[in-house]
Amino acid sequence: MEPVILGLVLGGLYALLAQSFVLTFITTKTLNFAVGEFVALGAFATIAVSSWSWLPSFGRVAVGFLAASVVGALAYRFIVLPFTTQGEHDTRWLLSTVALSFVMLNLITNVEGPSPQRSGTARLGGSVDVLGVGVSKQQLLLAVLAVVISLILIVVSQRTSIGLVMRAVSQDPETTSLMGISPRLVGMGAYAVAMGLAGLAGVLYAATVGASPVMGAPLLVASIAVAVIGGLGSLWGPLLGGALYGVLSEVASFQYGAIWGETAGLLLVIAVLVWKPEGLLGRRMEVKL
Repeated sequence: MEPVILGLVLGGLYALLAQSFVLTFITTKTLNFAVGEFVALGAFATIAVSSWSWLPSFGRVAVGFLAASVVGALAYRFIVLPFTTQGEHDTRWLLSTVALSFVMLNLITNVEGPSPQRSGTARLGGSVDVLGVGVSKQQLLLAVLAVVISLILIVVSQRTSIGLVMRAVSQDPETTSLMGISPRLVGMGAYAVAMGLAGLAGVLYAATVGASPVMGAPLLVASIAVAVIGGLGSLWGPLLGGALYGVLSEVASFQYGAIWGETAGLLLVIAVLVWKPEGLLGRRMEVKL
């Protein structure tokens, strides 16, 4: 039972980051491979204002979210959008976001240094008992937050005009632009929210492991894997993918060692891609030529 509970909790962190990939994909059909650096950006932005005694803890967390959001919106406008001018088959944005990852990593390292920095913002000490298993309060907070944010995003996408606009832009940006809706602004908004979530995850994760320029790198592969397992076209996907990936990885680690835990998670990704390439909750897209 212990590896199952710990896997579900750990999967919450991966699911929160996986939503960053899903949000940008369902809106712009692009992915930002610099998400790991946005995790670090959010953490360091919070540390930068940690000495402001007049700003409450919630405000410091908001600073981390907003810093990543603003940079995310600008990244879409100037780094992603210019490389999507040749239709859905134009994948130059992939290289541009990888380049952005290296640029942000170098900038953060030069400004903050390579050593981890302690962060006490939004830190919950101790653990709680979950079905007889001791779980870190900080990790549990991340897992609960992933579920809450996912549910909010699902409601917004399915029950509000904002969600309708997002789906319209994703399916036919040219027609929506003729109707007075700016696909560019919608894309910037999606990137702002998505990268803000990555920054938020960074703030809460740094309270456990400390903030460092490379803190998001170990989470990147797992979060992409979770998004692929659940389906890049489904906001429910990260919750299912996070649970499956987290539990399988923890159970395999518990039984056979840490290296087999990582391997088991990636084997699950391969199995899903072979059996259901669009993801467990994704829908197969038909392209008419």
